[in-house]
Parts: sequence; structure tokens; C-alpha cells
Amino acid sequence: MREIDYYELGATLYIPILQKNLNDILKQKKYIFLKSIVICLEDSTALCDVPEGMAILEEIVKEFTPTTLKVFIRPRDIDNLKDILEFKNIDKIDGFALAKFDTKNISDYLSIFSEKKDFYIMPILETIDVFDVSKLEIISQKLIPFKERVLSIRVGGEDILSLLDTMREEHHTLYEIMPIYLVVSNIINTFKPKGFHISSIVYSSFSDNRTLSRELDGDISHRLFNKTSIHPNQIELIQNRYKVSSKDYNIAQELLSCNKAIISLNGRMYEKSTHSNWAKSVIRRYSVYGLIDE
Repeated sequence: MREIDYYELGATLYIPILQKNLNDILKQKKYIFLKSIVICLEDSTALCDVPEGMAILEEIVKEFTPTTLKVFIRPRDIDNLKDILEFKNIDKIDGFALAKFDTKNISDYLSIFSEKKDFYIMPILETIDVFDVSKLEIISQKLIPFKERVLSIRVGGEDILSLLDTMREEHHTLYEIMPIYLVVSNIINTFKPKGFHISSIVYSSFSDNRTLSRELDGDISHRLFNKTSIHPNQIELIQNRYKVSSKDYNIAQELLSCNKAIISLNGRMYEKSTHSNWAKSVIRRYSVYGLIDE
């Protein structure tokens, strides 16, 4: 299992297993700006197409050669995951996005990855459990022993809205839809203090970059630096927004290098003990995305 930093995920593109360009994407012949993908056999694949999808996936894995692209698979369910884990060369895949992850199936999922230790996992919270903070707490506690392998806690925004018998209207960011924003907020407040990283939800309108850009403002304010994407048109916009300003970079460098408890920069006070985590995050983003000015 190679070392992967959460900040290296960028805009994670979900790709249906039957996507005709999948092999070219995996070989980095298309969309070379991609940093990570999830090959999906769940919601984007009809039940009748699963056998064909599994045959395609098995052939892909058999011939797979890792590149700088981080590659994950989203199985349909636990039984589907068990079948995929039997594929030859499956250990060359970086890990799995675990659909419908909740208190009902967490023990089954984690029992598998207690034995299969060569994979990262990205639980996707998207069932009715997300509305119950006590169940989010149970999930977070059970994941603590696996924390080093949990690259991110993903949030299935479309599934959550479906539970509310609705869908997102165009031109509305997740921060303007109170039910979904409260869910995301509860997930951040439950998992982030325990050291888990959180991914932001997809914006399914890939022709509306103005709203996507506004949503990214909210993502960055909430320190969400990985976002599920549904179309290649969204990738570069998302990843460019993860670049660091010269101002933040200089402040972060000063905070991490100085020996003072308190420093004053640009008319603002900074405390080394309370702002160092922010500074480390800035430096990690800079190492992947560089400066806005560049």
C-alpha cells in the first residue's frame, strides 16, 4: 500500500464501470490533471449490468499498472466487495469507497478490512444514520482503530437528499440548503476533532461553474479539501481553488518556524499553540497545489 495524503485526492471523479473511456483514464491518456478516481459499480450501474461490469473490472485489475493516479473502487455492497477482493492483482488498487456505510453494516465492513490491511477505505455516509448524531458518534468511534487507513469520510449528498424526497435545485450551494448543511456540519463536528478528514459532496450540474465556485468558497471555509466530482469539466476548477495564497503561505511558514507563543502579522494576532494545525494544513496544500500567484 503506497502512502497517500488526503490532500492529494483533489477532485475525486466518480466513473461508472461501463464508461467507455475508463481504460484511457486509468492509463492517463485522458484527463491527465486528474488526481483520483472512484470506479463505481453501485448507483451508476444498473443491477442488470453488474455481471458485465464485474467482468470488465476483473480484466482491468488483472492488467492494472499503478500510475500517479489514485484509484479506488466503489462496490455495490459487501458481497460484491468480497467478490472483487478475489480478483488477481487487486492489491494494486489503492482502496475502496464503501457505499451506504452505517451502523448496520460497519462491523461486516471492518471485519473484512481487519484482515485485508493493504487498502485505504473511504466510508460513504448516506443512509438515515446521518440524521442521528449518536449513530455518527458510534461510527466515528468504531473507525478510530482504522484511522490511518481512512483517507476521508465521504458524504453522499444525493442519497441524503433522496431520503428527504427532494433533489438539489440548480444555483443552490449545499450551504444554502439547511437540511444537507446541518448533516454535513454534524459530520464535520463528529469526525474532524478525532483526526478524520471529510470530503465535500458532488454538485451534479456540470455546466454551472458559478454555483460550484460559490460552493467551493464554503468548502474551503469548512476546511474540506477533497470534493466528489461527477464530470471532468469540474476537476480543474476545484483543484485550482485548493491552491494557497502567498499571504497564507507566509503566515504558515512564520507560525511553524518561530519560537514565540504569539506573533502579529498583517494586523492580526496568531497563537502558535492554536493556529499551528491550520498552518500545517496550508503547507500540505501548498506541497500538492502550489501558490495561487504561480
